[in-house]
Order: sequence, then C-alpha cells, then structure tokens
Amino acid sequence: MKKFVTSLALAVSALALSAAAHAGVLRTTITFDPVDTSTLLAPPALVDGDEFYQPGLGGRTMWFDPFANTSGAFGALVGNIIDGSIVDEFCVGIICPVNNASTYVALLDDAVLAFGSTDGLLFSVQSLNASFIGSGAPQASTQGFLALQGVRGGAALTAYYELSSLDANGHPNFEAIDTGAFGDYEFDSVYAFAYECPIGSTTCNAFNSNKAQFALDDIAIEHIPEPASLALVGVAGLALLGARRRRAD
Repeated sequence: MKKFVTSLALAVSALALSAAAHAGVLRTTITFDPVDTSTLLAPPALVDGDEFYQPGLGGRTMWFDPFANTSGAFGALVGNIIDGSIVDEFCVGIICPVNNASTYVALLDDAVLAFGSTDGLLFSVQSLNASFIGSGAPQASTQGFLALQGVRGGAALTAYYELSSLDANGHPNFEAIDTGAFGDYEFDSVYAFAYECPIGSTTCNAFNSNKAQFALDDIAIEHIPEPASLALVGVAGLALLGARRRRAD
C-alpha cells in the first residue's frame, strides 16, 4: 500500500456514540504475541513505509502503519517490535520499560502508529497498556502523554492519557489505561502518538523534539453492530495531526 501525509484539523466533529451493551458485540485484545514480521522492510525494526497485520474482530484482520510525522521520511526508523524478555538487546541508547516480558510495539522519534480493520469495520478502543520510552534526557514526574486520535468519515476526536509510571531504577513502566469516554466512540482508524514533558519546562512536546516515544501492548477493541451505534452527538474536536490516509497502489 502507498500512503501519504495530509493535515487534519477540525473544530467540531459528529461521531457515532456506541451503546453500552448490545447482543452480538465483537471484542478482542491485540497482544502482538507474535507479530508476523514478513511484511517489514528490516524486521524487527519499523521504518516509515512499513505495514504489518494482526488478528482483529470476528476473524478479521487489523492493519498497523507506523510512520514519521514528516514528509519525505520513507525508510526512516520509526520504531521496533520488541521482545520484552530480552529488552536490553533492543533498547540501546533509549530507556525502555522492563515490566513487560511479552512482545510489544515501540514508536520512536516522535513517530505515529495508525491502525484499523482491513475491511473498514468500525471499532472502539476500550483499554490498552502503554509506557513512555526515555531518551536519556531528564524528564518531569509526568514523563509524557499518550494521545489517541480516532477518525471517522473526516471527523476526529483526540484523548490524552498521562504516562508517569517509573520503577525504583528510573525505568518507565507499562501501565494499564482505561480509555474512558473515548471508548464510547467507534472509528474507521485510530492514530496513537506521544508528547514528552522535559523537566523544568511548562510545555510538553509532540512532533518537534524526537523524544516523544512510547510503547503499546494489549489493545482491547470492540465493535457494536448496528443499530446500536445510531445516536449522533456533537463533539468538540481536539484534532491536529499529520494524519496518514491509505490508498491502493
């Protein structure tokens, strides 16, 4: 698949609110155990232009697209598929979480991870495990924030989650995140990216420091079949992201 970067900025969005319960709800957790790396250009590294796939809802398949938030970055390193049982072999020059011995996805240098269903099935993100990845620079007690931006039909909604868990040795830790109200909405695709919060600064940065780095695992998603997703609501959009749309070769 070829991909291109475009700017997405919305002030007000109209998104479909998912009902709390419905017969026939599809649910699954994407664990990245294992990841088929045969589609990657230089596995287990992730570079701009890569795409990999994981089992999705109801026997479907989810696509995952890691990319740099700048144009002309094709082939640039943007992350890694990390085996947490041998984390030191992967994390050289960066400070990775050490409380997860399974396989997880790491996004580096301000990169973004987009994902969705290959057949276009709408889905919501209910919860996930996430961690900041340090660069060695001093960090504030809140190391950073994970941002999730859901996109549906040109409308977008963004939610932010604090990443602050550290062990006694200063390693960032994976922490369980319940997405809260964000999980009430179903999207065509979701973009995950990070902000880093340097110590002594009142500003957290995304896309301009190459230090907004994060790891994801155990993404719990679900789909509620129609007609449960009928209530349209107006949502104040917080969307500003160099989003990637997907198109066929």
